[in-house]
Amino acid sequence: MAWPTGRRICSAPNACWCREGACRLPGGMRLSHRPPLTGFLMPRWFPLLITVFAVSLACGQSPAPSNVADCRPCSFAPGGTFPAFSFTFALKTSPEGRTVEAIEVVRDSKPVQRLPVTGMAPVGNEEQFFFGGVDINFDGLLDLMLITRKGVANAYAQYWLFDPKTTMFTLLGTYPVFRVDAGKRRLGTYERGGSGGLIHESKEYAFLDGKLVLMLDEMQTATPQPGIFRKVVRERIGGVMKTIRTETVRPPK
Repeated sequence: MAWPTGRRICSAPNACWCREGACRLPGGMRLSHRPPLTGFLMPRWFPLLITVFAVSLACGQSPAPSNVADCRPCSFAPGGTFPAFSFTFALKTSPEGRTVEAIEVVRDSKPVQRLPVTGMAPVGNEEQFFFGGVDINFDGLLDLMLITRKGVANAYAQYWLFDPKTTMFTLLGTYPVFRVDAGKRRLGTYERGGSGGLIHESKEYAFLDGKLVLMLDEMQTATPQPGIFRKVVRERIGGVMKTIRTETVRPPK
């Protein structure tokens, strides 16, 4: 489950995203973007930031784990024959930090959209934002994502899909940061709870007829008995989510 990055599409000093598997370094060396499996001692979203950090180095960006300082502007093309878009953050500053209230979209020097951002947690004045283009609906064109909340274990992002017919970005929603599996054409999420990760929920989505549909989920919760957890796995079968497995889980000794 690799983050889809690769081909350099830099159009501004603080904006560089890649797609299609890897960035090619000078001399033909390739930089892989398959983050390692995560353990309980680091945030599950940390390998994603490390990936972007490595891509930034390969593409000549300032090394920063969150990728962009403030987008004034950030620029990239969705792909294909589409021209580049410029993205500028409408920022709000408070004693708690900075939040992105909206993203102003410009094409050919003309404003074309204002994308509202909802539910964003303040980011410190010295911190950076995690923002960029990624193909999440497997049409070969880059969509948009902005991390709006992150903690020790979980991170959440707001996503917009690029519509090639209207050349506009449409809101998909806010989700735990997607793990993109291009081979299966699936998006995965994982949310870690308490009890050392024994409380958790993972989901797998697919696009069906242009709509994001839940295909598989696994939820593990605590029971009234101390140290005993219950796992329930459901799968979409015949258009309906059905329970396919239930089991009792005990912590490893």
